[in-house]
Amino acid sequence: MPIDISQIEFFTLVFIRTVTALAVLPVFGHSAFPAMTKAGLAGAIALLMVPVLAARMPAPSGTLLDFFLLAMRETVCGLLLGFAGYFMFYAVEIAGQLVGFQAGFSVVASIDPNTDSQSTVITQFYNVVALLVFVTINGHHYLLQALADSFRVIPVGSLHADGRLSQWTVQAATGVMADGIRLAAPLMVTLFLTDIGLGILTRVAPTLNVFVLGFPLKVAITLFMLSMTLGAVVLAFTGQVGQFARGIPSFLKLLVAP
Repeated sequence: MPIDISQIEFFTLVFIRTVTALAVLPVFGHSAFPAMTKAGLAGAIALLMVPVLAARMPAPSGTLLDFFLLAMRETVCGLLLGFAGYFMFYAVEIAGQLVGFQAGFSVVASIDPNTDSQSTVITQFYNVVALLVFVTINGHHYLLQALADSFRVIPVGSLHADGRLSQWTVQAATGVMADGIRLAAPLMVTLFLTDIGLGILTRVAPTLNVFVLGFPLKVAITLFMLSMTLGAVVLAFTGQVGQFARGIPSFLKLLVAP
């Protein structure tokens, strides 16, 4: 079967969107996921998708500049898919940062290999738990399904981002911030009351070294409260994954011309 230049261009564009999305999506974009494996998986997905999408194959680009512009569109489309996918994990990260800062774990912040930025031990613990739960409930299947649906809703070369995407981002960021504060609220209130108790204790017994006593006490209370609230965090995160699965079709429609 002869292969013309349009088929090669189409496969390349599908591969670009796929590999870009896999590079930033949760689980697949983790640093522990080898880059060669991502590329191989993206190539396999592209090979499977090209025959299905053959009816929507665009006309040949004509010039190298036109093909480069199409490739940039597909790259941006893949990045936006990964951006939307990570919104599921932002609330957990915010909760971990708030709790870690108030508990004093920010003093020993370490590098998060997933984001290459500093984060507290609590944040990394929440992230690991969220990833395990995400894989357990087949969340990575939702991501692959969303990637496949993107080619049906957003044909190759048809990306169109306007003010609707900005509005969605603001609403999603507001919801994520509220969810993060809600998840961290029990520990934040408990640690706040602990600080008040330590302050009263300092006034009652001025000779008592509150810094020596306070840090291990707050660590013990934090660990205890983590064990008590972890089930609620897992339940809330599971709900966010379900909300993402239900909301991804409407998000994809924001990336095409109305």
